[in-house]
Amino acid sequence: MTAVTALNATHFALEVDAGLLTVTIDRRTRANALSRAVLEELDQLVATVGRDPDINSLVIVGDGDRAFSAGADISGLQSLDSRQGLNLSIHGQGVFDAFEKLPVPTIAAINGVAFGGGLELALACDIRIASTTARFAFPEITLANVPGWGGTQRLPRIIGAGRAKHMMLTGEPIDSQQALSWGLISETVTPADLHDRARVLARSLGQHSLRAVSGIKSAIQAGLEGGHSAGQLAEAAAVAACSGTPEQVEAVTRFLTKQRPATTPA
Repeated sequence: MTAVTALNATHFALEVDAGLLTVTIDRRTRANALSRAVLEELDQLVATVGRDPDINSLVIVGDGDRAFSAGADISGLQSLDSRQGLNLSIHGQGVFDAFEKLPVPTIAAINGVAFGGGLELALACDIRIASTTARFAFPEITLANVPGWGGTQRLPRIIGAGRAKHMMLTGEPIDSQQALSWGLISETVTPADLHDRARVLARSLGQHSLRAVSGIKSAIQAGLEGGHSAGQLAEAAAVAACSGTPEQVEAVTRFLTKQRPATTPA
């Protein structure tokens, strides 16, 4: 049993197999909506994954084929006042920021709808793949509100400001082919193949040096947040952290051995 599987999760089903953690949002009857209780549990899960040496990759999915996550649990939003709304937004931003900064590669396998907060959770993942039946939307405008868990910042960086504004100002969903052409997701597969494809990809990524994976993620993030110079400093620091390590020396040696031309007898 790993530290993650020892968690007493009630809103997520957790499975670890050879370093791959599969996280299933387990609220099918509510279209896997994200309530405050779900956020609290996700926060605890992220903190545990971040310090669990037995985890080398993560896939997050929604239970069933209807929804990855339909977003924030609307029933919990009706009574929010301004201060409560601020606190909920800041809390969700913090949870998704921590998820984004996990040292392991993360993949969102999007089955069905990814709306609002559900799409914001997917945007915090490193890679997004989707079934051909998936749909994506930020419908907050139709509820007289604004995406509040990082969506206004992450989406424009991925698909551009114009397309992000189109999605957020209209609230209209786009299908998986549109999402693919805009770069919101990196590939589509049939619904039946989605989970297997996500796990195969995660296992492949999990075989790489986690030091290098973490370095790539942190350098990209530093550049997005602090600009080109900050990104390059983080990049150089990541190269330094990897250089000379036993795993790096072994990988280079293995590569050179494979590339060395065979000698022929005189």
